[in-house]
Amino acid sequence: MSDDIVRLMEENLLAVFDERDPDRRLQVIRRNYAPDVRWSDAEETVVGQDRLHEKAQALLDGQLAGLNFTRSGPVHQVANMGHLAFDVFGPDGGEPLVSGFDVAIIEDGVIAQLFTVVTKEPTATP
Repeated sequence: MSDDIVRLMEENLLAVFDERDPDRRLQVIRRNYAPDVRWSDAEETVVGQDRLHEKAQALLDGQLAGLNFTRSGPVHQVANMGHLAFDVFGPDGGEPLVSGFDVAIIEDGVIAQLFTVVTKEPTATP
C-alpha cells in the first residue's frame, strides 16, 4: 500500500473537510491537490483548488457547522485510486448523522479527481 495515498486520503478528510481554519485548509489544498482538481458530489462538480476550498468552506459554515468528520475504516487502494469511508458526528457523538466515502484518483503525487458519495443523510424531523 502506498503511504502517499494513505496520507492524501486522510488529509483530504481531516485536514481539509474537518479543518475549520481556512488558512490551514488552503495550505493543505495547495500541497495535496492538482491545480485543476475536479471534485464531484451529488450536487455538482467543481474544478480547481480555489473552488474546492470555497465549497468546503461553504459546507463547514452551513450544513456541516459544528459537526466533525471521522474515518470509519482504513484507506483502501487500487493502483492510483484511494478510497476512505467517513462518518460525521454532532457535538454530542452518538450515531453518525452522515456517512459516506471519498474516492480519489492520484496523479503525479496529488489528488487529480475526488468523488464524494453520501450513503446516509440526516433524517428530517417534522
